[in-house]
Amino acid sequence: MIKRPKLYVVATHIGNPEDITLRALNVLKKVNFVICEEFKSGSKLLNHYNIKKKLENLNEHNEDEQTPAIIRKLLENKMSAALISDAGTPLFADPGNKLVRDCHSNGIQVVPIPGASSIMAALMASGLALKQFLYYGFLSANKFERRKELKKLPRDYDLIFLETPYRLKQLLKDMRRILGSNREAIIAYKLTQPEEKILWGTLKELVTMTKGLPKGEFVIILKKYRKRR
Repeated sequence: MIKRPKLYVVATHIGNPEDITLRALNVLKKVNFVICEEFKSGSKLLNHYNIKKKLENLNEHNEDEQTPAIIRKLLENKMSAALISDAGTPLFADPGNKLVRDCHSNGIQVVPIPGASSIMAALMASGLALKQFLYYGFLSANKFERRKELKKLPRDYDLIFLETPYRLKQLLKDMRRILGSNREAIIAYKLTQPEEKILWGTLKELVTMTKGLPKGEFVIILKKYRKRR
């Protein structure tokens, strides 16, 4: 039987190392190599579970040149590889989508290994009805573009945003300025970690609540617009 090359898309933990599945660990142990965003975070993850694998680097800066090289490696050697992100479920605002598409185009089997997700964890702890919501992802890093984007947001859905840890306070100030002080939101901060917090409030209240908060990963859920009576 001819061995078929495979790409496993593997979810890892988002902060608590216990939040990784047995299946994910087994896959990481058996693949020929692991594809990561950064060598430092990839090595740290594998070392924690005492897994020794060669790492290949794939990020936004080298994706165009690395993707065909990885495809050739998988095809010519009939190898298997695991694609991981810095944390959680890969390919939500992460590099690697081109690799997955090219695997499909070249007959390389793509196997999802589900697991921890900061987005789903935030929704689980939100208390929202969750019948309908929109994942927006990252707003522009440029403050002027970001403010334009905020002005165009749909008002009839709960919206989920991701952002870099150091931009929380500025994002909240922009949201308050554009969307109004009374618009309600939820911040899921450092999920699964000892410092975890789920903060509810108006944008005005959240600006105050996060003033002394150290830099950390977070998810913002902006609640849909409701007319005040």
